[in-house]
Amino acid sequence: MNSKKIRDWLALVANFGAVIGLFLLVHEFRESQNMAKTDASVRRLNQIQEAFVEMAVSETLPEIRVKATTQGVQSLNDVELYRLQTWEESVRRRMRSQYIEFLGGYLDEGTAEQIIRSAVEQLSYWEELGYQLGDNGFDQAIRVEAGR
Repeated sequence: MNSKKIRDWLALVANFGAVIGLFLLVHEFRESQNMAKTDASVRRLNQIQEAFVEMAVSETLPEIRVKATTQGVQSLNDVELYRLQTWEESVRRRMRSQYIEFLGGYLDEGTAEQIIRSAVEQLSYWEELGYQLGDNGFDQAIRVEAGR
């Protein structure tokens, strides 16, 4: 009889331990998700800050961008056009990578909407530089927001 009671108590303790273990596992998973989301948001802000610093310290990019926006892209020489196209391509790639983080659940919907709205605002300028919308999810979201 004593051995049955001991077995019952041990089974109860084991079951209780398993339940506590599951709760701890769920908690750790949630913490991991929260950390990943925070990391994605911080990375996004760091990318934006790095881009602003890069533009600010460049000796030619600000001048080229101002020239393109005030006089038109056709006013740029080949080297200026190449530099601006390369810069804007890096901007689009940063935005696309951030949108991919949203699709993966690491950025909130408001941030994704802001990214797409910013891309739509730049779309005619990018098209003037020769960029065409593709079939990837980011470009499709731009197309939808732009009503195309």
